[in-house]
Amino acid sequence: MHELVAQLLGSDLTLRAAAIDAAEKSSDSTVISALVQLLQDPATGEQPRHHVADALGRNGHPQAIFALQMGITDPDETYRGLCACGLGHLSSAESVKLLIGLLGDKVNTVRNLAERSLLQMPEAVGEFGFDALVALLGHPVPLTRSPAARLLGLTRNPRALHPLLDLLKKDRQWLVRMWAVKGLGDLELNDAFEALADRLQHDEKNRVRAAAAEAIGKLRHSQAEAVLTAALTDEDGGVRQHVEESLAKLKRAAQGHDEPEEHHEPHFEDE
Repeated sequence: MHELVAQLLGSDLTLRAAAIDAAEKSSDSTVISALVQLLQDPATGEQPRHHVADALGRNGHPQAIFALQMGITDPDETYRGLCACGLGHLSSAESVKLLIGLLGDKVNTVRNLAERSLLQMPEAVGEFGFDALVALLGHPVPLTRSPAARLLGLTRNPRALHPLLDLLKKDRQWLVRMWAVKGLGDLELNDAFEALADRLQHDEKNRVRAAAAEAIGKLRHSQAEAVLTAALTDEDGGVRQHVEESLAKLKRAAQGHDEPEEHHEPHFEDE
């Protein structure tokens, strides 16, 4: 084990990378302490520190978990983000709670890394984080409300329907409306159809209309085709492309096929 610690803390970067991989399976406290030391030291380098954070998360030893959990309150935003990455490998109630808390972090990069980690564990988020995400829909920062809406949709919990509908109706920030629409599409509940059709027809922001077209394509509502067909005249080419893709999706579903066609990112008029 001492040789492994020496490789972790040595100057040979090739040996260090192999040692980080080996340390994932170690339960030796000196090895885990060496990993934590590397994670905390900016001189380790950006990519190696990400490697270390992932190793600590995959290791799962209480000492490794404790270090990651403590790190999310660190004043250093880079360190908080790295610990968020590590926690993404731990589908536990405590990890979900801490990562959802980081969605309210003052630094956008940290919020993004926490969201990415939560996206890796949708089942755990649905089991342990549903109520906390609903509470975040009322957060004053749009870049916190948006990932909360996205994650709620991915839980596939029908109880998310009304909170997301309420957010879509009331929020003045287009980015939040867009993710509320996407969340409603992921729920795949026909009860959301009228609200989605309204946003497709009337939202002032093209990105929201495009998201609504995509979401409607995930439903099996009797009026979906008619609403989408009417939207083929939308002034924005990116919206029209989403409409066309959703119509194609509905057609494939009606024929008993639901394989996605090749998707090309649309061009929006405001780009």
